[in-house]
Amino acid sequence: MASLPSQAKASGVQENAAYALNQKKVVKGQVTDQNGEALLGVIIKPVSGNGGTVTDIDGNFSFDGAPGTKVTVSYVGFKTVTVTLKEGMTIKMEQDLVGLDDVVVIGYGTVKKKDLTGAVTTMKTEDITIAPTTNAMEALQGKVAGLDITKTSGQVGSGVSILLRGSRSIYGDNAPLFIIDGVQGGSYEDVNPSDIESIDVLKDASSTAIYGSAGANGVIIITTKRGQEGKARVNFDAYYGFSGTPNFQHGMVGDEWMRYQRDAYTYIHGQAPADDASLFGNSDYLNAYQQGKWIDWVDQIKNTATQQKYSLSVSGGTKKTKIFASAAYTNQKGLIETDNQKVYQLRMNIDQELNKWLTASFTSNLNYSDRNLGSRHTFINALKALPLGDPYTEDGEINYKYVGGLTTPLGDFIKNQYAENVRTTYLNVSGSMTWTPIKGLSAKTSFNGILKHARNGKFRGAQASATAPSYSSLPFGESSNTNNWQYNWENVISYNNSIGDHTFGGQLISSYIVGETEFARAYSNGLAMDSYQWHQLKGGDSKAYSEYQKWQKLSYAFRLNYSYKGRYLFNFSNRWDGVSWFVDDNKWDMFPAVALGWRISEEDFMGKATDSWLDNLKLRVGYGVTGNSGMMSTDHENGITGASAYATQSIPYFFTGTGMRDGARANVIQYNSYGSNTLGWEKSYNWNIGLDFAVLRSRIAGSVEYFNTTTKGLLFRQQVPITSGITMWGSPISTWQNLAKTRNYGVEATITSHNIQNKDFTWSTTLTATWSKERIVSMPIETGYYLDTTNGKNLFVGKAINSFYGYKYAGIWSTAEAEEAAKYGSEPGLIKVETIEKDGDGGVHPYGTDDRMVLGHSNPNWVLGFTNNFTYKGFDLSIHTMARLGQMIQSDMLSRYTASDDITVNQIAGTDYWTENNQGAYFPRPGSAKKQSAYYSALTFVDGSFFKIKNITLGYTLPTNLVKKAFMERVRFYATAYNPVIFCKSILKDTDPETGGSDAFPTYREFVFGVNVTF
Repeated sequence: MASLPSQAKASGVQENAAYALNQKKVVKGQVTDQNGEALLGVIIKPVSGNGGTVTDIDGNFSFDGAPGTKVTVSYVGFKTVTVTLKEGMTIKMEQDLVGLDDVVVIGYGTVKKKDLTGAVTTMKTEDITIAPTTNAMEALQGKVAGLDITKTSGQVGSGVSILLRGSRSIYGDNAPLFIIDGVQGGSYEDVNPSDIESIDVLKDASSTAIYGSAGANGVIIITTKRGQEGKARVNFDAYYGFSGTPNFQHGMVGDEWMRYQRDAYTYIHGQAPADDASLFGNSDYLNAYQQGKWIDWVDQIKNTATQQKYSLSVSGGTKKTKIFASAAYTNQKGLIETDNQKVYQLRMNIDQELNKWLTASFTSNLNYSDRNLGSRHTFINALKALPLGDPYTEDGEINYKYVGGLTTPLGDFIKNQYAENVRTTYLNVSGSMTWTPIKGLSAKTSFNGILKHARNGKFRGAQASATAPSYSSLPFGESSNTNNWQYNWENVISYNNSIGDHTFGGQLISSYIVGETEFARAYSNGLAMDSYQWHQLKGGDSKAYSEYQKWQKLSYAFRLNYSYKGRYLFNFSNRWDGVSWFVDDNKWDMFPAVALGWRISEEDFMGKATDSWLDNLKLRVGYGVTGNSGMMSTDHENGITGASAYATQSIPYFFTGTGMRDGARANVIQYNSYGSNTLGWEKSYNWNIGLDFAVLRSRIAGSVEYFNTTTKGLLFRQQVPITSGITMWGSPISTWQNLAKTRNYGVEATITSHNIQNKDFTWSTTLTATWSKERIVSMPIETGYYLDTTNGKNLFVGKAINSFYGYKYAGIWSTAEAEEAAKYGSEPGLIKVETIEKDGDGGVHPYGTDDRMVLGHSNPNWVLGFTNNFTYKGFDLSIHTMARLGQMIQSDMLSRYTASDDITVNQIAGTDYWTENNQGAYFPRPGSAKKQSAYYSALTFVDGSFFKIKNITLGYTLPTNLVKKAFMERVRFYATAYNPVIFCKSILKDTDPETGGSDAFPTYREFVFGVNVTF
């Protein structure tokens, strides 16, 4: 017992010692740059937990924490570092000149940003996944200068339209080439955005000419994530989203519908209807009206669109073996019940060091999608349908004939009446070996295989609202199968070395690609059993069709690069491409490029006067020649046997039983297009001048580019003289030749600023702007214009490729202008059109086809993007806006107001149409359609410029000390609003001009909620 006091004393000492050890201490120190200059405002935060501090004007800091605490030290314009605190320590920070040491992926290799001579923009994973998306390219909309991305449809699974520096080709493909993990021919739509490490956009010819005949439209290189040495890291992402109001208008109902019909009747008959029976002219319609059976068909068809996605990835490895693996599941449901998709994705990337001089890599991507495509006409049919009757039977079934014998626009939703299902399997597998015998020298050989199978099953029953294809009739079933194979074998020998101030390197490249496509279709008319859909085609009048294509491409290339003192940069490359689809004399062609760079900021003459504010200034000049390998595909949907415009063989059409032989019917082969033995590549000749800059310790940084591209030898259809005897049923046919010429030029700018950066709050801004013009320089047409009605092209020398040609809307004639309107063959309430002077008449004459003119173009003059990113403690906020200015669209929605007197055809609700009491309206008077049908389309051509808030994302990351208790490393919750606000011309209200005027599948607002978890 006597020992108790001493035990208690010892215990008290231990408790006091423990208490003292647990007390927080203050660690003091200083932060400077490489030259010892103090840095003000440097942020110092613990790696784990909350808190932190910033340096004062002398660079000094006081951190509440014990020595040995790990902290991150960050400052605008300097590389972020992680250090262990010591009392009185000095932390020297290394300047990070806008990421000049960052690695940029270029064709067949990488280069540090400071040594880059071409026009290349790099987007990292955080730029792509900051807002949830199933399409990686949509995430870049408005974020890369020169890259014009539009989403033209709200249909589930629809992609985006992509143009890089405008359109060059008239009839060829203008989409950029995609390189996925070093392989041509892959599909970016089959890559899970969460798996992407970076996307590099190569814009100018000095960057893309290394891809030769495929590089004219720019190159987009997607690099997926790979395993890193260290402990395994598990990421789980999940989100759920639902739609808001679709960007689509409704049809008239109630008093508005009755008012329109009375106005139309009054115009046609010269007096108001005596009663409702006279107006309706059909007792069934009248009875439905008297019983108040109004139907808003658009409300009847639309659902709440939803999407959900779950993605899991594992990354890690040892020094010798590194693995990245992922799996993802996506489920999307569209605005109509027949429109939905499920996608399953798997990826496995492995890197294995076999020994010090030999490594092996394996990359695989497997996708399976099950997609049901809704009919393109569902919304349109709903808008136009008579809004009176019984949409459903007493049993709740869809009423096929809902009033007076009219068929329902809901026919596609009747059981077993409509289906279109596409199941696609995509496999992209690559393997490579890299041998590094000595420092600076490497040899890499890689083999890739891409296999894609798609089965498309279609069925249209007798009651379906959707129509049958042009080659068939209802009821109709079809099953088609497309198989694509592509094999790539590439070899790259690289050498890089430095001797004193001289750095040089080079590459030798060989590439061999083989591609095959098989297509087979069987279809049947008059199927007896709807429930079998396309699974029992022999139950009707069945037919079959098949096609096969194979092509090969062999290439050789080299590239040389040189740098003196990291100040003067030189790059030269050349590529030779040989292809199977040209005749012997034209199989091979070459595509050279050269680029120079000058880092002006490194020059001695800049002096110390600029040291305090100028961090980087580099001038780049490049020139190169590239080709366009984009092919015009066969039109399977309309049953047209076809071949590429680049093909040298003629295109056969098969006609069954239309000829005579030995007194009996026989099959006949005719040719629609005659093969040419003189075809060569469409070739683009591109100049690019760029200026990179960074000022105020890289607080503001960016680049400005000027580009000028002339494309020669463009594919153009020429009619074969009928005297040659080469005809189709006695009519002339055409052949492709390299005859036309176009020009694109413009200016791009990207500016990023770090506006505020302190311990708790940061704010950064990025602005991208592109101004561009394109025009046709020459065509083999004496008149200087060519109206290609077959392909929907209006081609004029001096105008843009995608020009609109038609009547120019000038308003609606008023009653005060009746006498003047009569001179043009018109009257008050009808569309007024601008005319062209003819034979000295001052333009005063009845409207005719000679009054058509070039109205505008679909390509914008300006594409703008503006992104603001904010962080406050655990919160993050991103607001991304974009705009397309100076574009014209032909709005399908505006054409839905028909001014018709047909009571069964509905009109757009809220239409501002002309009456004697509303003479400032945009639309003509009801019932006047037939009097102005020739030029009625004038009111559909409008300025399609728009500005929209593309997405807003608000996130919150839980405190690290909290999530670690649950054995997690990071947890972030977020909410995103897509397309919440659109600003455009008032006449386009409730529509989205981004669709280019199409209203088949409207876009919609969407709200998404998700979580990111890292273990």
